[in-house]
Amino acid sequence: MMKKIIGFCGLLLWSLSVSAGIKFNPIQLYIQDSTRQRSTTVSVESTGLKKSRIFEISAVKWKQNQQGEDILEEDKTLLFNPKTFELKPESKQVVRVGFSQPLTNMNQEQTWRIIFKEVAPIEDDSTINFLFNFSLPLFAGKQVNPKLNLKLEKLDNQAYLNIDNVAKSHIKIIEILVTDNKDKEILKKKLGQYILGGNRIKLELGEITNNNELKIKIKTDKDEKYLEYSVKG
Repeated sequence: MMKKIIGFCGLLLWSLSVSAGIKFNPIQLYIQDSTRQRSTTVSVESTGLKKSRIFEISAVKWKQNQQGEDILEEDKTLLFNPKTFELKPESKQVVRVGFSQPLTNMNQEQTWRIIFKEVAPIEDDSTINFLFNFSLPLFAGKQVNPKLNLKLEKLDNQAYLNIDNVAKSHIKIIEILVTDNKDKEILKKKLGQYILGGNRIKLELGEITNNNELKIKIKTDKDEKYLEYSVKG
């Protein structure tokens, strides 16, 4: 008899709609002042599901290394209502996420990932199940204007961009545009890269042969306008 196969699909949500017929709104959670606001909510909606799915919610503390890779640590300071729920076809579930008491050290934004993990149903051994895990970011603390320090490095014409986020809240880069000093495009890179407050990361841009002064233009998910910087090629 075939053994049960369970597949896990880990998804970071860059858009409102995700596969498996499940939508989250919003896709980024914020608590800006925990002395006045201890919780926030997210709605989970099913569209086109053929059967119910059961989800269990947990949280991990979210940090980053200098390559922009996530460092996730188990954390039990957050509360969920409900913690486990059944999402039926064509239905909506509202989940409250919050803290039992106000946070301390709110001078620096604190960050978590809220994990919606599907629980395996009890079925016979011949069933093949694909379980879905969804991850939403939670940002606790005041949101401030972006403040970045940039440095361009080159090795055999391969360009690397060091980005230091000196602000006390995160930034999410969705596009980097490199031009010469006459605004002629040299390179464009689409991204979905978070840089948490106080973090420094290094991004590989690609080949750049221009050795003159360049302009680095950065677009974030908070503003349609580019943040513009001058760097040495």
